[in-house]
Amino acid sequence: MKKCKKLQLCILVLLLLFQLSACEYEETGGYGEYGTANVSPMVERWRNDVERIAAKNGVSEYVELLLAVIAQESGGNAERYPDIMQSSESAGNAPNTIDDPIESLEQGIQYFAGLVERGKEAGVDIETVLQSYNFGGGYIGYIKDNYNGKHSESTARAFSQLMASRLGWNSYGDVKYVEHVYSHMNRNQGGGTHGKYEQMYAVMQEYLGVPYLFGGTSKAGIDCSAMSQIYQAAGISLPRTAQAQYDAVKHIPESQLQKGDLVFFTGTYNAGTYITHVGVYTGDNQFFHAGGKKCQFSELTGYYRTHLAGFGRN
Repeated sequence: MKKCKKLQLCILVLLLLFQLSACEYEETGGYGEYGTANVSPMVERWRNDVERIAAKNGVSEYVELLLAVIAQESGGNAERYPDIMQSSESAGNAPNTIDDPIESLEQGIQYFAGLVERGKEAGVDIETVLQSYNFGGGYIGYIKDNYNGKHSESTARAFSQLMASRLGWNSYGDVKYVEHVYSHMNRNQGGGTHGKYEQMYAVMQEYLGVPYLFGGTSKAGIDCSAMSQIYQAAGISLPRTAQAQYDAVKHIPESQLQKGDLVFFTGTYNAGTYITHVGVYTGDNQFFHAGGKKCQFSELTGYYRTHLAGFGRN
């Protein structure tokens, strides 16, 4: 009888330990603590497909993270990068062999799901799993064996140097891949426009398609500088005209550009001022503005790149 009770106690302890281990992985590894994907419409258009394929592979809880991966890998631009998850190599093929975006999602999410499973078995954090999407699954064992299951930029650099030396390459992978993917997540950071981008993006969606009207300030018609209402939604006020906004904000280099920053243009029409047009940066080399015939998202290329004057942050 005593042996039976001892056996039952041992089983109970083991079950508790297993549950604690699972909870620890969930708390340190789930996407919830990082918030939601903070991505462009070009990425958002793949959400339904990502949700469907993630459910099929048992990783529905990582949909937001997977959208951020797509943002990092291709910006969701299937016309330019059909392999939108850059998953060809994970299937043993040459880079960009996959030429269909759905096939790319199928392969990429299946590969990610396998990394998640391996990560759980090895007891590593989700950052290790995420970095492995760039480095390959060998990174999971490397972190388990050498760094107690915890990823950092320094561990990524060590692995990168090891693999580059082993392969005779100058470099290996993106050592800041985790940081780069998280830059496409709304992590509820306070301060400035970057931390309030979610409210701003909601206003963009509200005004999307509203006709452009010079001097307009409403949904009947609106001009570019009046879209400072995007900032008003985030509790930030700006002057009325594009030139005044340019004069009022802190100017920043493109290398520091974040979602919610202002994008200024010059020479788009004869306005008698240096700055003639303004928009709001939305990530992935895109910006939202009232321009052409309506409020829309545009790429910072071609005509707009030619007339680009600079960037600003309130």
